[in-house]
Amino acid sequence: MGDTPTFPNWFEGQQYNFEEQLTRFKGKPNLNFLQIGAYTGDASVWLCENILTDPTSFLMDVDTWEGSDEAEHDNIDFVSVLDYYEERIAPYKSVVRLKMTSEQYFSGNNQVEYDFIYIDGDHTEAVVYQDAISAWKLLKSGGIIAFDDYLWGQDVHPSLRPKLAIDQFMGEKQGEYEVLVNSYQMWLLKK
Repeated sequence: MGDTPTFPNWFEGQQYNFEEQLTRFKGKPNLNFLQIGAYTGDASVWLCENILTDPTSFLMDVDTWEGSDEAEHDNIDFVSVLDYYEERIAPYKSVVRLKMTSEQYFSGNNQVEYDFIYIDGDHTEAVVYQDAISAWKLLKSGGIIAFDDYLWGQDVHPSLRPKLAIDQFMGEKQGEYEVLVNSYQMWLLKK
């Protein structure tokens, strides 16, 4: 790989949720996972090495690799992020990478159902809400949806906080899920 670039590893601080909640899927065949927001592939690599180990399982990574209006993204070279991501996932034939918005992905996908969906893309309230609604339609019964950054953005305008959208979504889907994790991340099991 040559010189390894240095990027923040935001997955590392929440990896324990993946370890605790996704072991039920470990090594099973025919799993379909979707990740909205893949960044450098930290979660992708972990999922491939620890959960999606059967050759019939796959991971769909959807990201623009262009960053967002978040201050944390101001000094990140997203061309380098994408290059680094592609190098890291190259050994894993189970990963499909789509460079597009979540809206573009969801509007074109009407057939694939998922066992696990991780929402960590655009953090604006409107997009998080739409991602939640669209993802829920594709989530299998008994599947898990996880939202990163549930408590993020307390110091920004409310329209930029994922929590408000997630709370609205959960209120509308009350009775259709079981809460697995309620902390910095929100994990729900679809009934």
